Amino acid sequence: MQTTLSYKQKQLPRLSMQTWLPLLQCSLNELEKHLQVITNENPCLEVQSGFEESNAQVGGSSAYGAFQNYVSNASSDQIEWLSISSVSLYQKLEEQIVAPLFPTPISQKIARQIIYYISDEGYFEGSVEEIALQCDTDSHTVERVRQRFAHLEPSGVGACDYKESFLFQLNDYDLDDELSILLGAMILQFDKMEKFIKHPRLHDAKHILQHFKNPPALEYMEPQAQIIPDLFVEFSGSELTIRINHAFYPDLKVSMIDKYDNFARQKFKEARELVKLLDLRKATLYNIALVLLEKQYGFFMGGELKPLRLQDVADELGFNESTISRAISDKYIQTERGLYPFKEFFSNAIGEVSTSEIKHFLQRLVNSENKEDPFSDKILHERIEGRFGVKMVRRVIAKYRQELDIPSYKERAFLYKLELL
Repeated sequence: MQTTLSYKQKQLPRLSMQTWLPLLQCSLNELEKHLQVITNENPCLEVQSGFEESNAQVGGSSAYGAFQNYVSNASSDQIEWLSISSVSLYQKLEEQIVAPLFPTPISQKIARQIIYYISDEGYFEGSVEEIALQCDTDSHTVERVRQRFAHLEPSGVGACDYKESFLFQLNDYDLDDELSILLGAMILQFDKMEKFIKHPRLHDAKHILQHFKNPPALEYMEPQAQIIPDLFVEFSGSELTIRINHAFYPDLKVSMIDKYDNFARQKFKEARELVKLLDLRKATLYNIALVLLEKQYGFFMGGELKPLRLQDVADELGFNESTISRAISDKYIQTERGLYPFKEFFSNAIGEVSTSEIKHFLQRLVNSENKEDPFSDKILHERIEGRFGVKMVRRVIAKYRQELDIPSYKERAFLYKLELL
């Protein structure tokens, strides 16, 4: 496999490192926006979009500020459209800042200020003390107003964390005292729920907990931006080939505005350099993928990842390790096995076995364990050492479990019992 992009590391000193490194590091999703900032300062450059840019996602106070700014500057037609289109979280909250929950001008002012500090997930991320200063009142008053958010929609909004959000959401249910006390205790001790396994009302509590939303504003959140692969590794006949995702790269148009003006000549030179740097970015990612295909060939054919360090690839290509780290940041490869971040192909080793292979085996062990008698970390540790013939301390198992979001032995035992209720 040969690449037609022939730029080498030795060319970098004569190119602008200040321009090159950020260009190399930014993701393909952000590349056009990054180039647009550069072209705004260079009249010799024009960016032609490689794809239709998705709507920017904003959160927290900036999102609420943007909503308020839009309403204040919208025409009557736009406001009519706004009223019949899907309602945002901030619109929904704004509509509810009225009596009887917020009967006075000061309570409404405080409530709107609180909204500025609610994230797009629905959690309050501000400071009660700061809002008190902004509204010329005291912290106790602000907190009393915030607590009224427990009665707003979406249920749970305005809480400081998921536990308080769950307590807010309890207001939606008409519960008897015993069940209310049980649920309150279970929420506050969420990380120790196994202690409630023998409670006679556990089944009723479980039914209610299953209907809680986390985060509370889930239904109002924008879908995550689609991940765009930088390269494709795919079969061409019986061979694996690498293909750059040219379709999503923006095109740069360079033109001379005044060949007799020193400023214009300098900007024209910078514009041509940027085009070379964009090609160099493609070549660098291609060459990294080429090394990954060689070093991790077994994985692309359906096997496990082998141990591989950033320094190994850096040595192979003649780059610094920091350059490889920048290059793979937020970059993705579409393979026959799915979409993977570049960093997934780099794995440390225990003996001759990659940590990635050990984690996959650990996950398979947990997936296949007896739900009436799940594996303890001690047993998992013994199984892994026996399977791979390596020696490792038991606390590494706990570390790998956490990285894989696998609950502890006791937590899994509780969850399995909960499933049977």
